[in-house]
Amino acid sequence: MAKAKLFIANAFSLNMLGALPPEGLTLTARPLSLEEARSLLQGGFISAVGHESTAKVITTLTGVEVPPNRVAITLSPGDRVVVFQLGIRLQEGQILSEEEVFALYNEGKASFALVEVL
Repeated sequence: MAKAKLFIANAFSLNMLGALPPEGLTLTARPLSLEEARSLLQGGFISAVGHESTAKVITTLTGVEVPPNRVAITLSPGDRVVVFQLGIRLQEGQILSEEEVFALYNEGKASFALVEVL
């Protein structure tokens, strides 16, 4: 069995699960404090944060360098994803500046969560 991986992403999608086996998979999701996110990321991770401004905000908040990396990921049992999720729906094609992402975080409209594949 492959070693479990930790990813960081700016969204979560069921597409990250690839083709589901007939019995499906079990997921857990829970909010993460900034301190918990920082602690997890300090142990190493694979970035799947597709927007440079979001990667910069996560880097500033956590003190851990998060490079922008617009890739599709496929999760396996045991893998975890730290998700920096916006709590609003953006207009089609809208790209936020670093300042706008910080403002959303400070207003409680962006937060960290942990998704685990069991």
